[in-house]
Amino acid sequence: MAYRSLYTYAWDIADIGVSQFVDEMLGMGITDVTVATAYHAGKFIRPHAKHPPRVIFPEDGVTYFDPNLQAYGEIKPQAHSDQAMRAVLPALLQDGRLKVHAWTVLLHNTRLGTAFPQYTVKNAYGDPYVYSLCPMHTAVFDYAVNLCKDLSHQHALNSIVLETPGWQPYAHGYHHEFAQVASNTWLDNMLGMCFCDACTSAAKEKGIAIDTLQTRVQANIHNYLALPADAQTDQAASWTQSDLLSDPELLAFISIRQDRVTQLVSAIRAAIPSECELAVIPTVQRPTAACWTEGSDLKALSEVADYLEIPFYEPSANRAIADAWESLRQIGNPEKIRAILRPGLPDLNQGADLAPAIKGIQALGIRDFAFYNYGLLPQYQLDHLANTLKEQN
Repeated sequence: MAYRSLYTYAWDIADIGVSQFVDEMLGMGITDVTVATAYHAGKFIRPHAKHPPRVIFPEDGVTYFDPNLQAYGEIKPQAHSDQAMRAVLPALLQDGRLKVHAWTVLLHNTRLGTAFPQYTVKNAYGDPYVYSLCPMHTAVFDYAVNLCKDLSHQHALNSIVLETPGWQPYAHGYHHEFAQVASNTWLDNMLGMCFCDACTSAAKEKGIAIDTLQTRVQANIHNYLALPADAQTDQAASWTQSDLLSDPELLAFISIRQDRVTQLVSAIRAAIPSECELAVIPTVQRPTAACWTEGSDLKALSEVADYLEIPFYEPSANRAIADAWESLRQIGNPEKIRAILRPGLPDLNQGADLAPAIKGIQALGIRDFAFYNYGLLPQYQLDHLANTLKEQN
């Protein structure tokens, strides 16, 4: 049976109760649920909430299951303080009418980054990014593996869906993010490169002149910020391409980052039960081809994970289909791809392009779809999703 899942949060399921939630999903044509089991901070408006809060600030960097703390090393997870939130996952599994997938945010965790600043990303100036743990550190690597192992050995999941197994981009992840400098992809990439001790040591082991690369990146940032002009989108993209073609140390450094993320996903796959599949969300970047900035190599990840679950978050069906085509070109096998679509604002012409996007992506051979997000979508857009799925059947 094809995968038709809806991403959701435990608080939205608890709002109406597991049984009623499952009834609603089945009535929509949804066969699976992808529920957050480890998640970061945020601020979310809940358009169709039955009970308060209407606007929710989730606990930062906690799990929605009870971790076995004896199964961890130096870095340990923290469970959500409300037992009702932790009870949703086992109740879904006990109900048994939906396949259950554990949406697990790994390294985007401000709570842990604040507690362990020595293991966070450090930019070219040595400034720590507390929202982003660096997977090059052994303690971080072990935490990610242990989290997935613990979760999957406690609960009989259909799959774990990993988010943020690599480095977070500069422009993602922290509240009150503010600047009076216009952003662009080139500057964000310069600011997003990690030069922590673990990354520089790994680079030196590969013979990369990392100290001189770090100095060049510092100079790039400094000189650009002093420029009385702002690079336009096409200029910034061309600058990035030029850097990759002309700077062998930069290209080699990106390669070891990709190798590390692939190694981490491979270790997680080996640590979880064989009957629990492993899917990876390779990027938060648009388009997907920019995933290398987070350390993702689509082809390599597809070879060590069971699926790549790719968010084709685009304003039109045309762009979503084109992004799916390019992702498939890199991966080579449509059966390795699960597509995620947002059937409402800000994507797919506010949902009007949902049906043509599904049809066009299916024409590429991709059959599995998930949709984002049950609690965030207004009821009329959930109804539109349900009608679209029913028309397909």
